[in-house]
Amino acid sequence: MSGITPHSPGESNVAETCREAAAGIGAQLDLLRGHLAGLDPARLGMSAGRLRSLMAGYDIYARMLDDALADIARNVQHPAGPRRSDVELTGGECR
Repeated sequence: MSGITPHSPGESNVAETCREAAAGIGAQLDLLRGHLAGLDPARLGMSAGRLRSLMAGYDIYARMLDDALADIARNVQHPAGPRRSDVELTGGECR
């Protein structure tokens, strides 16, 4: 995944940069998935069912990473208000 940077110097839109990085990471993960799916499970010493199970896990983690990066981009674009823990640390009241 070389060449993918989470932030480009001088970039004013951090959320867009995050979305672009997520797309690049997603493309690399798709490419890797294609290589893995083409492996012969017998040559790896495992059953076809085991390889399918591993690939299902791969898909889940790839989707989780994409969701996390999308959440980060959304939160950078629209920052949330103070969290309960932030308010408590500054001695304020939570309502």
